[in-house]
Amino acid sequence: MGTVIALDQYRMRRDPDRELHTLLAPPPRINDGQIFARDYSKLDGIVFAVLKIREILRYHVQTNEEWQYLALQVLDAAYHFDAERSALLHEAAESLKEYILGEMDSRNGRDMTAALLLLDLVEKAPRNRDRQPARDG
Repeated sequence: MGTVIALDQYRMRRDPDRELHTLLAPPPRINDGQIFARDYSKLDGIVFAVLKIREILRYHVQTNEEWQYLALQVLDAAYHFDAERSALLHEAAESLKEYILGEMDSRNGRDMTAALLLLDLVEKAPRNRDRQPARDG
């Protein structure tokens, strides 16, 4: 004879780790329209990219927090970009790319590829812009 159980209980029996995983960090929402509609030579595009990478890594890499420092390095190097210091952005992006590639596997490949794409867009965005650092006031 069959038994009636709640849908949540059924899901927990099928995949007990899923519930804990989604409580720690929600699944990333990746939209191609969002990614390709941004201008990554401007500060808001750079911040969007780093926050989206953070969202992806928070969900897929919960045991190691080294990526947080690497993401901040990318943000800092992109914000303080100039032609003489372009190597800093390249080095920061490469460090984070290596980390992402090391954490990539078959179940998270799609999301991690999106993170790599965002890094490439930030790194290779046209930098001939007249942008001054933000001023208080």
